[in-house]
Amino acid sequence: MTLVILGCGYVGTRLARAALAAGRPVRACSRSTGKLEPLKALGVEVKYVDASNQKHLTSAMSSMSGGTVVYSIPPVADLPPGRAMRAALQAAYGGGATCFVYLSSAGLYGDSPDDDVWIDEDTPVAVDDGPMANVRSDEAEIDACSHNRLRVVTLRLAPVYGPGRGVRMRLQKGDYRLLDGGTHAISRIHVDDAVAAILAAEAHGPDKSRFLVADDEPTTQLDYATWLTQRMGLPMPPSRTRFEPGKQRVAHRNRRIRNARMKAVLGVTLTYPTFREGEAAIEAELQD
Repeated sequence: MTLVILGCGYVGTRLARAALAAGRPVRACSRSTGKLEPLKALGVEVKYVDASNQKHLTSAMSSMSGGTVVYSIPPVADLPPGRAMRAALQAAYGGGATCFVYLSSAGLYGDSPDDDVWIDEDTPVAVDDGPMANVRSDEAEIDACSHNRLRVVTLRLAPVYGPGRGVRMRLQKGDYRLLDGGTHAISRIHVDDAVAAILAAEAHGPDKSRFLVADDEPTTQLDYATWLTQRMGLPMPPSRTRFEPGKQRVAHRNRRIRNARMKAVLGVTLTYPTFREGEAAIEAELQD
């Protein structure tokens, strides 16, 4: 079955490689097609797609009977809320897709720290967080989808890390900062486990289902940074407070995420259940 990746960035590229390895035809779509040349060399069909243009979406999802669409495009700010998502759903249905997986965000629960509370799929999202309004609108379009042979699944991803992305890279660049001394709770997901969750959602996700995607062990930002700087032989990063005179308040949208539904319903077994296994794998990959 054809896999179409709309917005083929960091996660999408890793997903495309996994699908290719499984012998699947893959179509990778992006506004930055130059970055997809390595995938094209491997046999991926690459298409330029501007999600604000319905014709682009229709072309991207043509002739894919029984295939799957993975939507990983940030909200399109120059269209009314949800319009691009609605057009993508219509194009997927018209092109013959039978599954549509939306990569949403686990940052929907507000921009103020709540470090003692665990969130799961039944936790209400914050409706007063303006910067996340378009993500809520895109999810609302998924919930309202009525195309009867198009199964839709939403994955709310925790921050994704992996080779070339995450705290490790920012520590190396020197632009990582602890917030309020690193006391706030954070969750994350290794890119390969995110890919596994996407493929599991395609295979097993019920229609209109929603899953939080994170590893097994939320930590404080301080615990993660301490462990990683010691391993890398780097100094601890500086800290800043959420409120500093003359500066904009820092939003904190990470949380302690409970991943039980992802594992129970989708059958996901994490390869990297904590950051320690994930960071060790990154080191091994970077040394190859």
